[in-house]
Amino acid sequence: MKPRYVRVEPPEWLKEGSGGDGYVSITSEVIPVGSCARLSSTSFWGSEKEQLVLSLASNGFKNKLDKLEVPIATFDGRENLAECTSLSTSPLQIVPLTVLGSRTLLNPGKLSLTLTVKSSNDSQSDYVGSAKLLLGAVTLIGTGGASGLVTGASVAVGNSVLSDTEAKANKMMKGMTDSKVPVALNWGDLRSGLKVIEIPVYRADQSFGDVTDKKIHQLQADPKADKIQLFTVKLEFSYFRTLFYPNVEDLAYLRAHENMSADRILNYHAPGSNLNFMQILNNASPSLVRIVSNASGVELTRACAQGFEMLKHSGLNNPDIAIVMKSFIDESRGNSAWYADNGLVKACFSQAPKVEGFLEMIYGRAGSQ
Repeated sequence: MKPRYVRVEPPEWLKEGSGGDGYVSITSEVIPVGSCARLSSTSFWGSEKEQLVLSLASNGFKNKLDKLEVPIATFDGRENLAECTSLSTSPLQIVPLTVLGSRTLLNPGKLSLTLTVKSSNDSQSDYVGSAKLLLGAVTLIGTGGASGLVTGASVAVGNSVLSDTEAKANKMMKGMTDSKVPVALNWGDLRSGLKVIEIPVYRADQSFGDVTDKKIHQLQADPKADKIQLFTVKLEFSYFRTLFYPNVEDLAYLRAHENMSADRILNYHAPGSNLNFMQILNNASPSLVRIVSNASGVELTRACAQGFEMLKHSGLNNPDIAIVMKSFIDESRGNSAWYADNGLVKACFSQAPKVEGFLEMIYGRAGSQ
């Protein structure tokens, strides 16, 4: 199960970025070699009642699914006497829209993805059912973002439901034998144009009782071992500059060519949330809209600091924080005339230099409107 890496030439913003300047999402897809997998054709699978669960865990991406072992596919040999077991899977965002982290020579950012293949010949335990239950909860809690494979469902469950479901499923699946393929990454790997990782998964001719961790590692490392490929796990990486127009790479293009109205921006839902940005920013007492509507100086600085913190917590990168905060002030003050006042702009944005830099890149310098 040795991974294969596919890289493409990255856009300049991704290659040269220093962190907080874009997003990444990772989608998994399990591709069978044939239309079915004959799990019981050799003694490795133990019996005609074999169950197989594939799962992926991410680490270091700082999102709701981080460190969670997410089921991505199941095979149930209890069906059709295991003569031809069909793949049960669908594309899934195992890493929902996540802000790209910063990298330095001393701290490149430790990331990892771990594929786990669990198997069991215990027909009395419904391992596949447990995995599908957890997959359903993950699909609900981990949605949202630019690629939108499953949309809008994240409002139905909370993290507590996901945690409870995970605990129950993991307890059920402890009886399974597993094999792991860790993939170590860092932010530099992603910024260099990593597009796809493919991990082939094989069936090996070993009796079930002989499949120790040591034997699994030997089978993985030996290209001449007696093993037959069952399927390939494909992990696809997607990169976005902004939540609002995912296909745009040049932020300076936005103001002249796209709808950047305050109404559109503020009614947009935050990643994986049922709240729009106006609701997020104005969800306090006293109303932030009322404060910002006529604030200046220190009062505006404090109000903007509160807004920046809310937007960062909601999962936005620096360009989008600039877009949303500018739109919020436009809406609060009735128009964008305030942006002609360099003092007001500095009072709000000078406390966040990276956000301020993207503000000027998108809207021009204060007073240029």
